[in-house]
Amino acid sequence: MQVDQHKISAGQLFCILLLIRISAELVYPSTTGFGGTGLAAAVTAEVIRFLIALPVLVYSFKGTSFYAAIWRKHRFWGWASAVGAALILAGFTVRTLIYTAEFVQRNMLNQMSALLIALLLAGFGAYAAFRGCEAMARAGVLFLVAAGVITLLVVIADIPGMTRIRELPEWSVGLFVENVTERCWRGGEYLVFAALLPYVRTEGDKVKNKAKTRSGAVGLLFAAASAVIAVLLCVFFGAVLGEYSGMTEYPIAAAASLSDIMLFKRLDGIVCAVWALGAAFRIGVMIFAGFSVIGELVKCALAGRRAKGADGA
Repeated sequence: MQVDQHKISAGQLFCILLLIRISAELVYPSTTGFGGTGLAAAVTAEVIRFLIALPVLVYSFKGTSFYAAIWRKHRFWGWASAVGAALILAGFTVRTLIYTAEFVQRNMLNQMSALLIALLLAGFGAYAAFRGCEAMARAGVLFLVAAGVITLLVVIADIPGMTRIRELPEWSVGLFVENVTERCWRGGEYLVFAALLPYVRTEGDKVKNKAKTRSGAVGLLFAAASAVIAVLLCVFFGAVLGEYSGMTEYPIAAAASLSDIMLFKRLDGIVCAVWALGAAFRIGVMIFAGFSVIGELVKCALAGRRAKGADGA
């Protein structure tokens, strides 16, 4: 596993985070309620995720190696936090792999085994992780642009079918709690953010003679963009599918199947393919992030030993 690659820009980091966030939102099976329950759950989940990630976001304004900073203060807690983050990332990776395989099988390749699809996705993700951070950053920008254009076409094509006034269901506390829990388990982006901090290109500060990055601003911008996109998706699916949005397992596929724009009578196949590729990219990013977290502390430990050896000599 290559964990020591060339640096990436803050803008590329933002594109990576946004792509893996939206891909999970679209390929995971939906449990979102129609109306206020779904919107409240989306906002609440974003706030919870943001608060949990707040220590990383605060640190990103002044440092570039979150787990190494913990390790330098206390070896045990440094390793515990890094191993814990790697295990959580592994869980998110497996979850994404399973759900993406189901998404592809049900919406694109009905005759293919879900296990075979999962193996292909895992292979793609492993290859992307092996290529390193710089290559993934370049590919992530391209994937995000392509997926954004196709999804925008779906939105434009579905505008004539949107209904402004619908009878909203009653508030459901049980559905709200279920939606918030499920949405929180679609996360992992802030763990990726922390893992990729050492790979973000730094800029020299001539006044204080210190290296600095724009990662902190990127983290806050991503938090805002994630919340806005989650709300907009709820509104869009509700406007297009109405009460059926809560019954549809994959709202993006259902909304795309209703599209009719110029020569494209249905965009569901293209949209599903693009976002399935985005989810496979998410798998690769999380694999890379998990190895990077551990590799970061391994390098710190080796550097510490070399320093001790030099002092002893």
